Amino acid sequence: MVILEAVSGPVAGRRVEIRAGTILRIGRTTKSDYAIAEDSYLSGLHFAVECDGTQCRVRDMGSSNGTFVNGSRVTDQVVREGDSLLAGGSTFTIHIDTMPPVTGVGLPRVATAATPTMAIGTRIDRTMPEFAPAPSPAWSGFSRPQAALLKALYGPGDPVFAILDAARDSRIPAFLDASGEKYSAMDPLGRAQVYVVAVPHEARLLDVLVKDGWGRGWGFYGTAKKGLDDILAHLANFVNLYTQLGNSVTFRFWDPRVLRALTPLMSPQEAEAFFGPLERLIVEAEKPEMALEFSVSPRGPRQQTLVLA
Repeated sequence: MVILEAVSGPVAGRRVEIRAGTILRIGRTTKSDYAIAEDSYLSGLHFAVECDGTQCRVRDMGSSNGTFVNGSRVTDQVVREGDSLLAGGSTFTIHIDTMPPVTGVGLPRVATAATPTMAIGTRIDRTMPEFAPAPSPAWSGFSRPQAALLKALYGPGDPVFAILDAARDSRIPAFLDASGEKYSAMDPLGRAQVYVVAVPHEARLLDVLVKDGWGRGWGFYGTAKKGLDDILAHLANFVNLYTQLGNSVTFRFWDPRVLRALTPLMSPQEAEAFFGPLERLIVEAEKPEMALEFSVSPRGPRQQTLVLA
């Protein structure tokens, strides 16, 4: 059995089951076998999922906006456990249940993994530390490069914020609305459709940001010890700059190309003013398998290249 778990979009939290030997067509209208009318970005008949008992396939049904698996547009693709499926304004995580049915009447389905137990009098292995720090997130369901990116973002432990440009992908506002996370528009006058969102490490939104947005110029990430309101108020100061003649220009600093080019050229004073409460900035490099981390030092911006492997 294949389960599509909606992790973002208008039906986030919903689970769709496809039994072995069946095909389920999904779209916005009743032309499909399973209609998601809440998602206006879906085509009437958008994609199909087929499970033949040995493998699972996803087929695009000629949709307008395309069907994406792990960020790549597909027409016919075999999918595996943990893959990300993006269609319209909805993102699904694919779960493939290969557990054989339990024989016997009335027996519940149970997990096969054993739960460690310790009986009274059991000898304890003292070679292991008695106390250990809380484990960091395992980032299950993400590829190795994606997990490396998340580790770089959340490793130091500071709150993480994403700065996202809806001009790069019109679905971003819908993703934010469905995420349940705190976010706000950076420019209330609407001259730039840019949003700042707080992204805790357990946020479902990460599935979209990392799997679908990384490498596509959606924006950048920042870490800080401050809250969303402080970050928003600080960054809003840079949306519009003025020339020597007094003309207002929009400073698209959220564009990774702009950030990569200008940050290393800042003087110590400029870097300190631009970073403000932000401890670090992490931006995609020209190659998506690499990231650039910027921070401030007494000598100016410090740049570090992160290889996501």
